[in-house]
Amino acid sequence: MQFVRTTAAGLACIALASATASAGTNPAPTPAPAQLAAQVFPGWSDSPAGRLQTVSLPATPDFSRGSYASWNAGANRVQVDPRLVLRLDATHLTLVAGLVPAGEHVAQSTPIALAAYQFELRGGAWNLAGRQGVFALRGFFGAATLRAVALSSQHQAVAVEYGDCWQGFCGTWLALYEVDKGMVKQQPAVELALSGHDENAAFDCARRLEPLIKPRGQDTTLRDDVTPPDNHDCYVIEGSWSIDSAHGAHDEPGDLVLHYQGAMSRGEAHAQAPVAIDQRQVLRYGSGKYRAVSGFNPVPPI
Repeated sequence: MQFVRTTAAGLACIALASATASAGTNPAPTPAPAQLAAQVFPGWSDSPAGRLQTVSLPATPDFSRGSYASWNAGANRVQVDPRLVLRLDATHLTLVAGLVPAGEHVAQSTPIALAAYQFELRGGAWNLAGRQGVFALRGFFGAATLRAVALSSQHQAVAVEYGDCWQGFCGTWLALYEVDKGMVKQQPAVELALSGHDENAAFDCARRLEPLIKPRGQDTTLRDDVTPPDNHDCYVIEGSWSIDSAHGAHDEPGDLVLHYQGAMSRGEAHAQAPVAIDQRQVLRYGSGKYRAVSGFNPVPPI
């Protein structure tokens, strides 16, 4: 499973329909992320040397436990990658940047730091108005995919997808961070497993799933008969998601709709054909969080 780190040039800016309407017939154009970065990070430019900056991270219990490799509370030398611009209204927007530790090996347990900065339109120019800073640490090897999401006509969010593999078990996760008055909330409205597979965790998994899942190339170091077939499940499950804004009451965020497809071979039924997975789950927003109202998530925990 490969995860591609998206560059600033490859990400589009987002503007809500209400922002354009409130700006009149000649709204100020929404700048690209790179156009705003130099105001936040003096001397920033889209080059290896220009992306090198120093930022400060607040102290959290995670640092003391060593949960996040390569990050420290206080000053950190980083590579800055401006990722997204969220247009809030005619005169306000938020820049989201990705920060990755610089000058050392980035480990599997190294997340990307996500930081937000607020801008205001004054005198026909966009000016830095606030420095929220780091709101989340997510991902592996300093990588995650970001995109802006309209939850409703009045609510935006930053969607973060990330994933990796451990000893043949692979997974991806989704975290949605709601934007409130230009600030990105530090606690996600929801965080869940989006996909998973263990084809390379046991030798027999590719064979057990093959009636429904085409083999994708198995680890050649796996040995047969190392583990009994009845002591492990085999699965390949892929998920997709969307926001159903039609079910958002009074401009509240719409439902989060997930669709999971794949196959599962349970250990106790390893000699039988695998079971097809085709599951729809709906999560509804309330009091700042998304909670399941129908269906379930079939992705096993890693």
